[in-house]
Amino acid sequence: MNDPILAAWLNDFPVDDGVRIVAPPSAYETNYGRVRTLERRILTDEQVRQLPNGEGLWNAEEWRIRERGAARLTNALDKVGDGLSVLEVGCGNGWLSALLHQAGHDVLGIDAFTEELVQAARVLSGPTFARADVISSPLPSGLFDVVVFAASFQYFGDAALTIARCFDLLKPDGEVHILDTILYRSTAEARAATQRSKDYYDGLGCPEMAAHYHAHQLSTIQALGKVRILSTPNGMERTLKRFGRPSSPFTHVIVQRQ
Repeated sequence: MNDPILAAWLNDFPVDDGVRIVAPPSAYETNYGRVRTLERRILTDEQVRQLPNGEGLWNAEEWRIRERGAARLTNALDKVGDGLSVLEVGCGNGWLSALLHQAGHDVLGIDAFTEELVQAARVLSGPTFARADVISSPLPSGLFDVVVFAASFQYFGDAALTIARCFDLLKPDGEVHILDTILYRSTAEARAATQRSKDYYDGLGCPEMAAHYHAHQLSTIQALGKVRILSTPNGMERTLKRFGRPSSPFTHVIVQRQ
């Protein structure tokens, strides 16, 4: 890490297989790893190196959508400045953290799932990876320009607490980016999504994971700060789908302090 305060903080924690160990292993990690395996989302090293190009994967269409989201994120960060200090929450196998590093930013990727963190540290150069929890781990306050949740905000049940914690970690003018997560338009839609998640995890044989997967509403996020919407399912997405390009169900929002 380029920031000396953040680098000094990281040095207080041991390194195991290239990963800083800030938080202990959890029951969530075990359950999540089982789901990732059943869903065939644990990739080979070579597949991780190719991301966000997911051609040949069973969920290639999803990766086309996420590639567009990553490009939108990097373009948005280019407008903020060069060499930003970025915290990616729920970085998984690290592909987005690596992409942001390649764009010139200083990136710390954190996750609870050790297996993919170790893979990220082994396969991808540039970012620092740590097993840590954004809520409970003693991350240093006021050092980050940007906090990114890419396909991870749905794993946090209390949106207000999560955003407030991010504001503590950010510099005064910092930004929280939430992308690759569905933000529902109504309570009814969110409740239906919650039931679908329960049914899905029951069918997968991992019913305990339903308690870790949350359907958030866009209005909830909008009440927590100054919000800009960069992308949302709309007519343009429907047009893309009509021309054979994958249509995204995701909303990308930027949240800042009021």
